[in-house]
Amino acid sequence: MLKTLSATALLSLVAATATAGETYVGIGTTGLEVGWGQALSERSGIRIDAEFLSYKRNFSTNDTDYDAKLKFGNVGVFYDYFMGSTFRLTGGALIGQRKLDGTGRPTGGVININGTSYPAAGESLTLDARFPTVSPYLGLGWGHKQASNGPAFFFDLGAAIGRPKVKLTATPGLVALAGQSNIDAEQSAAQDKADKFRVFPVVKLGFGYSF
Repeated sequence: MLKTLSATALLSLVAATATAGETYVGIGTTGLEVGWGQALSERSGIRIDAEFLSYKRNFSTNDTDYDAKLKFGNVGVFYDYFMGSTFRLTGGALIGQRKLDGTGRPTGGVININGTSYPAAGESLTLDARFPTVSPYLGLGWGHKQASNGPAFFFDLGAAIGRPKVKLTATPGLVALAGQSNIDAEQSAAQDKADKFRVFPVVKLGFGYSF
């Protein structure tokens, strides 16, 4: 009798383990992701993934135009709680580097700083905006519930929370022309622009395979 119960328990454990893991790939506002999920129970699971993004984006603050690139290289760690068959609530964090690098773009041989134009010959204005190394994540989604072996799609909708910190650097000649107070005012305007992304929207769609 004991041997029968032990064999049954072992088979149940093997069966649960066989359907507990999922490997997945996806794409979204945090870039390309590759990850692994592990079921903890019928209602919960954990996931870890790597996310990469390199995206050019131009933007303006006051009258200053920037050529910029958004770069992500981070690890996502998540806990899923399932409210139904596939609908879930997700909490976790993005850990790693997320930044925006930009260069002030001259127009007609001049560059605008805090509403005033200055000669741009040989001068430059660079912007560096960095998100926190650890940003909490909250969201909801469908999928990632490893109920059986095989393929399945998933969808995520949420937000990574963390205020980016902006640093603006001007060449000495540009500082002499515009004055440090105008450079500081331009940095403040850039920070105000970046603050709009302190709640960074996360939308992801992907495909997973459960084992």
